[in-house]
Amino acid sequence: MAVYNEEAHIGRCLEGLLMQRCSEPIEVLVIDGMSTDRTAEIVQSFARIDPRVKLLHNRRRLQVYAWNMALREARGEYFAMILGHADYEPDYFASCMETLNRTRAAAVGGVQRPYGTSALERAIAWCMSSPLGMGNARFRYTTEEEESDSVFSIFTRTESLRAVGGYDESLPFDEDSDLNYRLRRSGGKLIVSPSIRVRYHVRRCLRSLWKQMFCYGYWRRCSQLKNGGAVPPRVFAPAALVAGLALSAALACTPYRTAAALIPAAYAAFLAASGAFAVRRAGFAAALVPAALATMHFAYGVGWWKAFFTRRHRVRVAAAA
Repeated sequence: MAVYNEEAHIGRCLEGLLMQRCSEPIEVLVIDGMSTDRTAEIVQSFARIDPRVKLLHNRRRLQVYAWNMALREARGEYFAMILGHADYEPDYFASCMETLNRTRAAAVGGVQRPYGTSALERAIAWCMSSPLGMGNARFRYTTEEEESDSVFSIFTRTESLRAVGGYDESLPFDEDSDLNYRLRRSGGKLIVSPSIRVRYHVRRCLRSLWKQMFCYGYWRRCSQLKNGGAVPPRVFAPAALVAGLALSAALACTPYRTAAALIPAAYAAFLAASGAFAVRRAGFAAALVPAALATMHFAYGVGWWKAFFTRRHRVRVAAAA
């Protein structure tokens, strides 16, 4: 588990892991990225009463280093990439092992079920579990077990990770997508299953959502430089939107200003329709869906374009673990 300032969720997450109905013994390696809140203190309180919990300190802070630290320390046959701001059902590990062994997949994961309590959080959760927000990233909303190009909160065999070199430390963000690609390139398949139940706590404000999605877009472009055509087409949609709106702005002061309004008008209509469509599930929080969607799409697209202009060369493949 790679964590940083997770005092709001870490206790509940650890309780869920330690209460797993699993036939295999588990070890919980919590790698803290030098948190400035009570995260490390909370983890230590668990470690004092349960020897299965071990706290490690990641002085390089970024989570990609934490995953490789865990890979070096791990003694188990299986490796689970756990998030401190997610809740794992008591049968999580058992469901992962059953799915992995039955399907003979390289890795498996559950459907990411976003969760929030405030109106804005519920709006963000709806966006993250809808094709309108996430395109064809079906691992975020599928209701059927299926093969996927990526999985959430990866569960695999420890040796499978070591065989592909662990996590690429030249990618401080989107390192899981890169790993998923290398597992598939080695001949394995990735399976997402709704029977693997995990609840993910979304960002609490639009500012933190912007930062998250900007990083996704920026480092997804870097993954593309490294892995070429392995990046799915949905990645380009936000970048195309930003480019289209920039073109519209440039044409607004020309004789083509009527045509310039087409893309902004179409996107505004899309946002309004999305808000109306969200009412059934999100209730009054649907009023905030357009703001959440626009934040996600613009941040991702701007991040992608920044990487496009500043990262012109292939990402160096770092030596792992």
